Amino acid sequence: MKDYSLYYYDRRLEEAEVVELLNQAWEELYELEFDQVFGTWRGVHLEVETDTVHITWENMYCAPFMISIHRGTRVLRMDYPRDAFLELEQAEIERLRSLPPKQR
Repeated sequence: MKDYSLYYYDRRLEEAEVVELLNQAWEELYELEFDQVFGTWRGVHLEVETDTVHITWENMYCAPFMISIHRGTRVLRMDYPRDAFLELEQAEIERLRSLPPKQR
């Protein structure tokens, strides 16, 4: 079963497009044994200037990584996440942790 849980996603993107892009990223990472037990999605970020969506992810063996997908061509590129993306995600993680358990 695929898990679409995210710590952060850019609200300028439609939820259906986010799911579609996560599915594309999932197919790419499947061969790297990415799954919901050993890996997790972190965030989905939109870069309007290049019409690119950046998906950050991590697994239990390594630090965060990023897959960039061009929205028009659907070309994928593997990369390391930008500090600004990780900061947005960490801020959301901290916000969620500060909520009472029933509001998470």
